[in-house]
Amino acid sequence: MKNSLLSKFFVVSSIILITFSLSAFPRNDLKPGGIAVIAVSPSTNPKPKVVYQKRPVALIKGKKNWLAVVGIPLSAKIGQHKLTVYLPKNKTITKSFRVKSFPYRTQRLTIKNKNKVNPNKKSSKRIEREFFLKNRLKRTYTESPPHFNFIKPTNGRDSGRFGARRIFNKQKRNPHSGMDIAAPKGRSVKATEAGKVLFTGDLFFTGNVVYIDHGNGLLSLYAHLSKINVKKGQQVNRGQIIGKVGKTGRVTGPHLHWSVYLNGNAVDPSLFLPKN
Repeated sequence: MKNSLLSKFFVVSSIILITFSLSAFPRNDLKPGGIAVIAVSPSTNPKPKVVYQKRPVALIKGKKNWLAVVGIPLSAKIGQHKLTVYLPKNKTITKSFRVKSFPYRTQRLTIKNKNKVNPNKKSSKRIEREFFLKNRLKRTYTESPPHFNFIKPTNGRDSGRFGARRIFNKQKRNPHSGMDIAAPKGRSVKATEAGKVLFTGDLFFTGNVVYIDHGNGLLSLYAHLSKINVKKGQQVNRGQIIGKVGKTGRVTGPHLHWSVYLNGNAVDPSLFLPKN
């Protein structure tokens, strides 16, 4: 019992120390849609492989430890979750963290274009095709070291919080998977970090969209754009203009929808920005 308590204390302490000792790093927040930052192996060891829910996890080399940066899904059950850490010489260990409940708000919106709420047959077929495309994109994992020094992609009012339980035209829909930033049409949208453009295009719900790969399963998405300034495969710098704010797709007005993905899961973008 004593060893178990000490082990739990070490994990929690490691997480707290990591959170406050690294700059330009996402905040640890063990909620559904949050992030777990966990020390998995001494940094003097070769880079391990870490898996959570059968998907590889982003890793960064800290001063003392290799740190796993885990995206927790919005659908995560409250309670203990486990990581599998694959070390040299075929050694495998398990690391645990505990997800806590979080009171996400409910947001009610009225959409004038009823086809964006109750799609017709033609639109439904398009949505199905795009569903598989988006799943494939958000699960992209490259071995490039992840870039975590994020900036807010555009200036504006936060008009839609991550995780909000959304009701469109009095009908329940999926929770909000990003941050909405209300801004005038045509305002510049910047890459939140350096990376490679993974996809650009026009999708049914998100309108004109750009996906950027920041390495190790860390991705960002910019939606409802009026203009796209980059192309698939292009390398972009942190702060580079990639498009303009618009109101394409399912919207109530001009704004930027900004999502961040880790190991295939949408996570709260605000955890990558300094606290107000």
